Amino acid sequence: MFITPSFLLIALAIYIAVILIPALLYPKKFIKAVKEVMDSKANMRIVGMNILIIAFLFLSVHWKLNGGWFILIPILGWLSFAKGVMYMIFPETIQKLAKKVFLKSEKVLTTVAFIDLLFAIGLIYVALYIY
Repeated sequence: MFITPSFLLIALAIYIAVILIPALLYPKKFIKAVKEVMDSKANMRIVGMNILIIAFLFLSVHWKLNGGWFILIPILGWLSFAKGVMYMIFPETIQKLAKKVFLKSEKVLTTVAFIDLLFAIGLIYVALYIY
């Protein structure tokens, strides 16, 4: 198989970093751009399809919850699957939640972005030193 767990974790970490570094550097512009994407239900469903593709990549490598560090791959896969389904079936709920919580202020956005970047660094550590 061409896709390995290490590759998936590093690719996800890079994906997270590419999205969230602009959120840390330019929070006002980032909030404006995300609000523009979230204004349309069709855009939300397209984002949901992209999340489902990522979920299926993770679940194609491991889908069983076996234990050990290999449990990280199916957990990320099943969580992203659930998130993608939510984006496709309930886009209005996701829009309301994002506007109330994440896009409320720059401080909340930068805090969430920083925590997610730490998570991405943790994914790279797991991919390079544990898998």
